[in-house]
Amino acid sequence: MSRRLRTVLACALIVAASSVVDGQAPGDRVMLVVAAGRPLRVRLDQRITISHVGQIVTAVVVDPVYAYDRVVIPAGTTVTGHITTFETPSKWSRARLIFGGDFTPPRTPVVQFDRLALSNGTAKEIATTPASGRERVTMTTTTAAEKKKEGVVARGKEEAESRAKEAIESAKHHVHDAAVAVKAPDKMHRLRDAAVAQLPYHPQYLRAGTLYTAELLTPVSFGEVDASEPARAGDRPSPASVLTARLVTPLDSSKTPKGTPMQAVLTEPVFSADHRLLFAEGTTLDGEVTFAKHAASMHRNGQLRFLVERAQAPEHEQTALLASVYAVEASQDDRLVVDDEGGASATSSKTRFIAPALALMALHASAEEHHHRFDNDGDDGELMTTQGNFLGRGVAGWFGFSLTGTGLGLLSRPVAIGFGVYGAARSVYANVLARGRDVVFPANTEIQVQLSPAAERAPQ
Repeated sequence: MSRRLRTVLACALIVAASSVVDGQAPGDRVMLVVAAGRPLRVRLDQRITISHVGQIVTAVVVDPVYAYDRVVIPAGTTVTGHITTFETPSKWSRARLIFGGDFTPPRTPVVQFDRLALSNGTAKEIATTPASGRERVTMTTTTAAEKKKEGVVARGKEEAESRAKEAIESAKHHVHDAAVAVKAPDKMHRLRDAAVAQLPYHPQYLRAGTLYTAELLTPVSFGEVDASEPARAGDRPSPASVLTARLVTPLDSSKTPKGTPMQAVLTEPVFSADHRLLFAEGTTLDGEVTFAKHAASMHRNGQLRFLVERAQAPEHEQTALLASVYAVEASQDDRLVVDDEGGASATSSKTRFIAPALALMALHASAEEHHHRFDNDGDDGELMTTQGNFLGRGVAGWFGFSLTGTGLGLLSRPVAIGFGVYGAARSVYANVLARGRDVVFPANTEIQVQLSPAAERAPQ
């Protein structure tokens, strides 16, 4: 071999070696595969009257689904499934409905999604676990109004910085529930549904906006593409970046003690400021529970806090990564709040005392007797007693046994008083004396964690 040829080959080898970072060259190919076990979060885009097993159900994907470093299932993709069975509640839950005046046999549909209609016009068959839906689910986010800073100047500066960071991050991280054109039913629609639900027998619906989390049973492949340019040594995420993940470890403020290890998995890739891939989708986040307080009687609610401490990408060493909760998926009925230190706690409505007060007032009105004196012939007159306030009897009956109680209460004063006592006792217990809510995050709960400013200085 000539000296000239040997020199050319040596130069080529040097160039090839210098272009490889972390074992990956710019020309490498990667398979885009959504792994089995990955949940699809989908919402119903319209109300469906529950009918029968096998009934077709159509929904849309809430969040874009990533494979490695890019979107393979965009938000808004149509998903089709069917009702596989109906869940029946426990005997105690059924008894509570009956004692509340609801005689409709409850049926909770279990839905299995099996087909994706992609934006390019093709359909892809999928296999998912059957799942039950949840209503009124949103991402609860830390807000500047919840921050506790001393001093007006410090608070104003912190709010301004927070708004600036949120504006920057909003360009990089989609707002999950706003990513899909699925609107919650309007107030009048909800009011009509609530009125129908008061009937002793009423139709049952899958309401628009109901969220399903359906895990893939088999992997879904989307072909092979060129890999993104990998990060260089020392590259870090932008300060205060918000990472999106799902919990692998279920957490419960009543069962998960302080110090319990927790784990989550990134559902979106993380890039450096110059758009080099730092963490691919599927990177594991490890941390631990730093505070837990269970709920107690008299509506004392639970609290929970955890921190992410490390990131572990496949075939890479662990990376120190300090992050706290920024937002978490929860039902609006849970009244969850996230504080500025990443702690989640349940809150009680300040209006919860209104119902007991109205129930007691209705009970008093139903039991009150009214006396009227009639003087038809000029003498001392005749005393007539009426049996309570007619409207009060109806309201007392409603608190005790819904619309059925209202009808029976209007017919009989003793029945109205009985329903009034029962309704007032139930309302006082539920709103004043009962145990508060625990903070519960099931597996696959969507979370967002915000990096600590010190995270960018942590060693790689």
